[in-house]
Amino acid sequence: MRPAPVPDEAGDESLLQMRRALGRQLAAMRNRAGLSQWDLAPMTGYSRSTLSDAELGRHRLRRQFWVRCDELLKAESRLVASYDRIESAGAVLRQRARNSAQLARDELAAARLRSVHPVPEEEPAPPEVAGASRVAMEACPHCRRPIAVLVVSNAR
Repeated sequence: MRPAPVPDEAGDESLLQMRRALGRQLAAMRNRAGLSQWDLAPMTGYSRSTLSDAELGRHRLRRQFWVRCDELLKAESRLVASYDRIESAGAVLRQRARNSAQLARDELAAARLRSVHPVPEEEPAPPEVAGASRVAMEACPHCRRPIAVLVVSNAR
């Protein structure tokens, strides 16, 4: 059974706040242009309710939507820049969650391996026998996670 990844609640909340701020920015620009949601929605190719959800930060729309709104509202790419920052932050959070989940899986696998083949604190050197091999637990030199190493003797 795999451990469930723990969501980064602070990061998720931050993304939600960023989406809401982008929505408020869109609503302000739409109002300054003298357009209602009913006026702007058909120009974007989306429904009024989708536009409303975007203004409230409740809908994650594609970049194309924000490009179109930038063009229609003459926003000088401010909406797209905000959208890109949100997507970048989301990608970082998703990568962190994947890394955390992978670390948990690695630790679980190492614990299982240790339970099957426990490694004594100080392992005496085995006699050198041709073709003999053993498994040892060591820390990975790159990430310091525990790994199983197969040691094969070349003594003849």
